[in-house]
Amino acid sequence: MIEIQSGGAALYGAAVVLCTAGVVGSTNASVIFDFEGFANGRELGTGANAIQPYASFFTLSAFSNGSPSLGAAIFDSSPVGPNAGSLDQDLLVDLGNILILQNDHFPTQTLPGTFDTPNDEEDGGTIIFDFTKSLTLLSIDLIDIDGNGPADLFLLDGSGRTRTYNVPMSWTRDVFAQGPDGFDTLDLTSLAPQLGEGGGTVTAFQDLDFDPLDVVRLTIAHSGSAGIDNLVVIPAPPALALLALGLAVRRRRSG
Repeated sequence: MIEIQSGGAALYGAAVVLCTAGVVGSTNASVIFDFEGFANGRELGTGANAIQPYASFFTLSAFSNGSPSLGAAIFDSSPVGPNAGSLDQDLLVDLGNILILQNDHFPTQTLPGTFDTPNDEEDGGTIIFDFTKSLTLLSIDLIDIDGNGPADLFLLDGSGRTRTYNVPMSWTRDVFAQGPDGFDTLDLTSLAPQLGEGGGTVTAFQDLDFDPLDVVRLTIAHSGSAGIDNLVVIPAPPALALLALGLAVRRRRSG
């Protein structure tokens, strides 16, 4: 699901929610990609994908360091959900659906397009969001960045300049071994050091003249098991206006 938080009236579509809470400024609105609405184990693939309802915002590429690479998948992180008895107890962080790189040891799909055993890749890998329009990135939840290895996030602007976040492997706690929360939220607007719940500190730096209002790609590379959730962005105002207009037309036609 995509959740758009704005100061306008509430409009409801099949996969998109425009709500009145969480105003960000007077003209822009934040969009949250929370990966809800997909079945547990849903394959999001390797290479560029046009997965609805995200296709108007980004294409996704996902490559694990394991062999063969099975790409990205949905993992239900509810402690009492379908993965409660799985091998991935450290991902049961109660955030609903999260995005993982599927472990190459568990390729079986009884139902095509859905892994029978969603499980994150302990060898790590890379997830890339290529945005269809320039965005401002606000934050992202990083899960299980503990003893399995560090992660690096790279924001690329339209001129090829980069902002980099180095996330140490002790940034979050292991929810199974150490208790909640098992995840922490990385502020993508700041270059200041960010202390994680696990005691590690993220450091950041960027190229000269990097433009945070013109981000066209987000790359997340991690060397061990991990998950992500709740990517929060601000689209360029014209794109947001067209989306809201489309939802309004859809609502009038169905009303």
